[in-house]
Amino acid sequence: MGWRVSRERARFLAQKTMMINASLLTWITVHGNMCLGLRHPQNRGPSRAYAVAFVRQLGQELVKAGAITEQELKEAEKLEAEEGSEGFAA
Repeated sequence: MGWRVSRERARFLAQKTMMINASLLTWITVHGNMCLGLRHPQNRGPSRAYAVAFVRQLGQELVKAGAITEQELKEAEKLEAEEGSEGFAA
């Protein structure tokens, strides 16, 4: 049994935003855990594209904030591609 929303509710949710303030260490941890979750072979549902877009944007924000370097982000995304996580270029 999965969690599902109607198309109307999904459109509503896609238009709303929420801000969360957290330390860079927390955001690095969120990024790493999301990458790990995206590798799971059963993580192939419709929400996956949103999660991939979020984790890619989060990676760019971590670079902008100085938490990681552009090279470290490229290496992380390369690892995701090598591990078979769809949405990350090799």
